[in-house]
Amino acid sequence: MRYSYRRGFSWLLLFTILALVPLGLALVGPIPAVRDFWTELGVALGFIALAIFGLQFLFSGRFRWVAPTFGMDNIVHFHRKMGLVAFFFILAHPVILILNNTEFLSYFDPGVNLLRAIALSYVSVALIAITITSVWRLAFKLSYEKWRLLHGFLALSIVFVGVVHSIQVSHYLDPLWKKITLALLLGACMYLVLHTRIVRPWLNRKKPYRVTEVKDERDECWTLTLQPESGKKMLFRPGQFAWITVNDSPFTLQQHPFSFASSARDSTISFTAKESGDFTSTFKDIPKGAQVYLEGPFGSFTPEPDSHLFLVMGGIGITPGMSMLRTMRDDKDPRKAILLYASKKWKDVTFREELTEISKEIDLRIIHVIEDVPEEEDLPEDIDGEGGRIDEEMLAKYLPDKPETFMYFICGPGPLMDVVEIGLHNLGVDWRRIYSERFEIV
Repeated sequence: MRYSYRRGFSWLLLFTILALVPLGLALVGPIPAVRDFWTELGVALGFIALAIFGLQFLFSGRFRWVAPTFGMDNIVHFHRKMGLVAFFFILAHPVILILNNTEFLSYFDPGVNLLRAIALSYVSVALIAITITSVWRLAFKLSYEKWRLLHGFLALSIVFVGVVHSIQVSHYLDPLWKKITLALLLGACMYLVLHTRIVRPWLNRKKPYRVTEVKDERDECWTLTLQPESGKKMLFRPGQFAWITVNDSPFTLQQHPFSFASSARDSTISFTAKESGDFTSTFKDIPKGAQVYLEGPFGSFTPEPDSHLFLVMGGIGITPGMSMLRTMRDDKDPRKAILLYASKKWKDVTFREELTEISKEIDLRIIHVIEDVPEEEDLPEDIDGEGGRIDEEMLAKYLPDKPETFMYFICGPGPLMDVVEIGLHNLGVDWRRIYSERFEIV
């Protein structure tokens, strides 16, 4: 993700403007008699919350015309935070109204209007359910596939009921054209979910890949190599990622994001994963010839052609870096590259032999940072290495002479990334040249 306060502010401003569109629509034309302040505030929060929920479909839809501008990590984290904002806004909507005037309790009274009471009660429960299962998915041991189905269904139903409720109350949406406009705006947002879950897989069904190799790597990692069944392979930039579906059909909830590990110039595509989850633990069992579908490429964790590379990576976070370095090797790229590669143990350093070979072909300096080095065992004399963990002092030691000519890419465990991001900033590196890939998408 690119850290830029200016960009973040611009994005927040844009989102705020879009979120106020339904409220602005309600206020167009003759304004109905203004009720008391608290009632109007409660209504306004309801309109804003509804708009935020609708916009969430845009930022969760994996649209390539959105992601390159802000970075997929940024979009995902922003989506989560704005989801919590929408939760509190929409919760405040009935709470404020009822506390200010208990007559609004009749909206939940089945004796007054059965369908309305059922719909609003359902939304109240659905709102709590979608928030709790999103924030504490792992605590509930809810698989990503089941959560994705539940999340999409609840979100669509909340927005649908919200639109119907707004039209039925009709205080600010009395003219027919306002009702139609609101329905079209939020209907378009809801369609984005259907486009992601149905239309896009349908378009992708004729682009299958076949598994040609499953290779055992160090540190319980496995590399999956894919060959397009027909036509050309997916074009991507080093550092990007794709969603993988191992299935005979793209119509499945089983999708997982992985960084490309292969060179962008290869005729095949490869991904490397460590056995650390329900899906990655099955990598080694995927049979040769299995059918795979890819959706992508995504991400802006990519080098620019006019900058050198400073890579700080840990464990399996090396995969996007491998794609960058392999592509530089194939392109005979003259740029400089510095790699600080953090690992737990020397024997478990993934790709260490290949990295050594690559360093002989391009201008690459590798510094292996090994956390656990037994006293009786030294690092090999022919490697440039450090013991312990990467910290600001170590970053300063290897920071290039002209840091403004480098782009800085960070990928690995969260604690490592936190230290490196702050450390680089403290050493005077411009935030706009720092890219992080946390991959907390699912």
